[in-house]
Amino acid sequence: MRGFHKRSFVKALSWRVLATVSTMTIVYVFTGQPLLSLGVGGAEVVVVKLLLYYGHERLWSWISWGKLRHPLSGLAVSRELDPEHLDEIHTRLEELGYL
Repeated sequence: MRGFHKRSFVKALSWRVLATVSTMTIVYVFTGQPLLSLGVGGAEVVVVKLLLYYGHERLWSWISWGKLRHPLSGLAVSRELDPEHLDEIHTRLEELGYL
């Protein structure tokens, strides 16, 4: 199952923050210059990198290599399952030894 676009965007944003902070930290450790590390971090966080990661994430969501396929993923579901149906499915899966 592919993730939602919003999830991919939030992942891209959180990764961008982590990557930029780590780059700024590395520059600071090597140079000892806080303004230089902020400048490098500011140049690196350009929106283009965020968009590139988002596109990369969406592309990988289409690639099935390395993903485990759930045996029920091929079933077409036409609407949300009702809670009582979920309970019934849970009970039947337990009876069959899956849970």
